[in-house]
Amino acid sequence: MSRGLTIAASVVATIVAVLALLFIPLSIAVGNYRNVPVEVVLLVVCVWYVARVMRADRRARLAREAALPVAQRPQRRQPRRPITFQLRETLITFAVWFAIVFIFGSFALDLDPIVNVGVSIFAGFMLATLTVTGRHMMFRLVSEEDE
Repeated sequence: MSRGLTIAASVVATIVAVLALLFIPLSIAVGNYRNVPVEVVLLVVCVWYVARVMRADRRARLAREAALPVAQRPQRRQPRRPITFQLRETLITFAVWFAIVFIFGSFALDLDPIVNVGVSIFAGFMLATLTVTGRHMMFRLVSEEDE
């Protein structure tokens, strides 16, 4: 029962942290500056709680595994090579997404230029990250594994 409550609390804390992270720039954009410190504190507390729960869970799992005989311990798989990003590819992708979002924000949404730059930087970064990561993951999924 306690583990279920801990998992539920961690899920709720993660959702609150994501919402706080999204509301910080929104509060700044609409001029509700008094909300920003509360949202930052919520974000920090939620991230601290989730990190604490994850560390405790990992320590307990490793302790349970260490108590097992060597033959019964789970096999640790070798991690894959890390995904590397080409700097030029990433910067070009960011620039393309920035331009698309900026043009859309200017004409379709009629955003203030300063706000539009901030939104375009954030959106360009997120979309470039998704694009480049997705491309690398696609090639990783279809590549042959070395056994």
